[in-house]
Amino acid sequence: MSLAPIPNMGWGAVARKPIKAHTPLFHIPLDYLLTPWTSSLKAHLSDAEWESLDGGWARLILCMMWEESRESKWGGYLRNMPRTFDSPMFWGDADQAELRGTDIETRIGKADAEADYHAKLAPLLAARTDLFPAGSEHFSLDAYHVQGSRILSRSFTIPISRAGGPITEPEEDEDGDEDEEEEVAVMVPMADMLNAAYERDNARLFAEGEEEEEDVEVEEKHDFGEGFTMISTKDIAEGEQIYNTYASPPNSELLRKYGHVDILPLPEEVTSLLSAEELGNWAFGNAGDEVEIPGTLVVEAATARGITDAEARVDFWLDQGGDDTFGLTYSADGNLEPPLVPFIRLLTNADDWERAQKKGKLPKSAVDGAVLDVLEAVVRARAAKYPQTIEADLAVVAADGPLNARNAAVVRLGEKRILAATLRVVERERERLRSEEGKRKAGGKEDRAAKRRK
Repeated sequence: MSLAPIPNMGWGAVARKPIKAHTPLFHIPLDYLLTPWTSSLKAHLSDAEWESLDGGWARLILCMMWEESRESKWGGYLRNMPRTFDSPMFWGDADQAELRGTDIETRIGKADAEADYHAKLAPLLAARTDLFPAGSEHFSLDAYHVQGSRILSRSFTIPISRAGGPITEPEEDEDGDEDEEEEVAVMVPMADMLNAAYERDNARLFAEGEEEEEDVEVEEKHDFGEGFTMISTKDIAEGEQIYNTYASPPNSELLRKYGHVDILPLPEEVTSLLSAEELGNWAFGNAGDEVEIPGTLVVEAATARGITDAEARVDFWLDQGGDDTFGLTYSADGNLEPPLVPFIRLLTNADDWERAQKKGKLPKSAVDGAVLDVLEAVVRARAAKYPQTIEADLAVVAADGPLNARNAAVVRLGEKRILAATLRVVERERERLRSEEGKRKAGGKEDRAAKRRK
């Protein structure tokens, strides 16, 4: 493999020859990982100073600032990373306004990051100018944003013990099960050069021994020792890009984290859910797109139907481990799958609510008229948050104008199409219920007529 510039994706990894599935590509020893515990910064701080950085990414960010400012083994690695990004964190106000209504709007995080910098880093930087020279560009607010964006787009999450952090005895929960070990974000040189894209993943980072646990037959056996090994998961052709996408992220996440979106031909199972107006002349996008539905929207729609004890029902739902946010995706069966349907039934169906209280179980995913009414109200309320129309979004992507405006339009369009498709399936479900009701009534009339004849 080699590293090469990829159009609209920065740099990435490319196969220089055909690679078979289950081939080790490279290995990173644990002490090559850049973590708060492998960095030398901890040795220069008091326990109190170190603990003041606890929580979030502040500790890792300061370690990255520190290592980049010095001639350390990570210095060159960090100095060769990008300093500019196309992610919304670095957009101006006008461009960020194009994300109104999308799932990204409240998740850009710039204000939260700046508050974290002033609350955690600024006091320590001012107190320890022997370590952090006043006025140094390495420890500025801008540098904080850059390092945070590097973590967002390139970090891996691993168990804290593998990151060199403190190992604690696992505690048991109420059911007697041991809590999973805490996981932390770390930087893994070389592994972070592989790009991400929807359903293109052909390599994955394995911890030592993990491939054996998951029955991955590695082509060549190597005793790499402790660390992480990138292993191909599919055959990769010569010249093909190597992706480490252990997921299928929607465009909203791709744009928020990496500053790009996937624009691929949509499969027939997606286009069949859309109208000619929603497709326009642009049958492209990301089949893995989704729209988040806040639970508050569902509660508002249920309350509008006269539900007066919604708070108690919501508390029960959360106590049973239910989510407070629900995802809608492209789905031929109508996006009407758990857990959204049971939540609506719990809020709207008196029998389900009574049964849930008695048996301590959540309702099943059976769709009825009340569920469809609430779902339609929820989808329309969610769609109303976008200032632009689908037609306007299609015009922006067709014009191929400024990158930020076009990427924002691609995200909006994907979300709006999902909402439109969901409304269409809601109507289809209504037709199905009406048809079944008609058959039941017809069957009842036939039974009564048979009895009269008898």
